[in-house]
Amino acid sequence: MIRISDVHIAYTQAAGPFLSASEEVNALNGVTLDINENNYVAIVGPSGSGKSTLVTAIAGLITLRKGDIFVDKYRLNRSSRARQAKIRAKYFGIIFQFSEMLSRFTVEENLRFSYVAAHGQIDENYNARLKHLSAALDLYPLLSAFPGKLSGGQLQKTAIARALIKDSSFILADEPSGDLDPESVLRVKKLFQEEHVRGKGILLVTHDNKFASDATSVFEMRSGKISAHLK
Repeated sequence: MIRISDVHIAYTQAAGPFLSASEEVNALNGVTLDINENNYVAIVGPSGSGKSTLVTAIAGLITLRKGDIFVDKYRLNRSSRARQAKIRAKYFGIIFQFSEMLSRFTVEENLRFSYVAAHGQIDENYNARLKHLSAALDLYPLLSAFPGKLSGGQLQKTAIARALIKDSSFILADEPSGDLDPESVLRVKKLFQEEHVRGKGILLVTHDNKFASDATSVFEMRSGKISAHLK
């Protein structure tokens, strides 16, 4: 289970041409949400509402001002950085809005490193996942390519495969369809549905209401708060 309990996050916006003095911005303002394995939860809302910040917080990559985030038995925000890294590797397949690949390694090597970080070694499950995801996302022509040679859409599909190949308990997806063509979006939607059927917990952050409609629960965020339960 992921338990998000009264989470507040604030950051300071530096002074600039349109801001005479630094200003504190509340990115998350009392978010409470539980995500169990086998839950498919989508969060929609306008840009700047806190959706991406929430994903970053659950991943343990930002400091909370107040509140707690639990992952299984661990209180993530009270854990050391080393422990947080281990929790991320074990429990989460994460698709960030701007995914960075290891540029010196091929697509397949990037996928391999992601799996080893979670499982310690390559095994039969990796080979099965690689075969399935390569077919589902049309990645076979890209496996030997280096990230610098890929288009934005190809990089996005690689980032999705890198997250899903881990076979983790939870998938955190921040705008996974942003750079994809319509056919690829359909492929990703089908993959997410398959992962849900397999019992994975999914948190999808998206502007795409059609994508969000596949989720079993849909929430709206505004001004750093969950403002509505839409489904």
